[in-house]
Amino acid sequence: MKTPFRITSATLEVMEVFLAAGEGLHGFAVAQAAGRPTGSIYPILARMEEAGWLESHWESEHPDPGRPRRRFYVLTPDGMADTRSVVLERRGGGAADTRSQAARHADPA
Repeated sequence: MKTPFRITSATLEVMEVFLAAGEGLHGFAVAQAAGRPTGSIYPILARMEEAGWLESHWESEHPDPGRPRRRFYVLTPDGMADTRSVVLERRGGGAADTRSQAARHADPA
């Protein structure tokens, strides 16, 4: 499958996190679940969003004192289909690591 951006191992891990979660995740939760530093995750999220694979929104509730608002990301319908195709193509029978702990950081809204 031809993709609108380069698919690296980190990109595949981010894709697997979203497939396992099935819900919106904030960027730091994606980084934790993928086991990657945030400095490598946010550019991936930006590329996926620019390609139309992700949508994002800022947390609507006021965060706890001392904590900044979080930005939540969710796969679009097209992004879900394309992400599944890429992971299947690159990993074989599906995601190698489901990273189920990502679901604990899902968007509460």
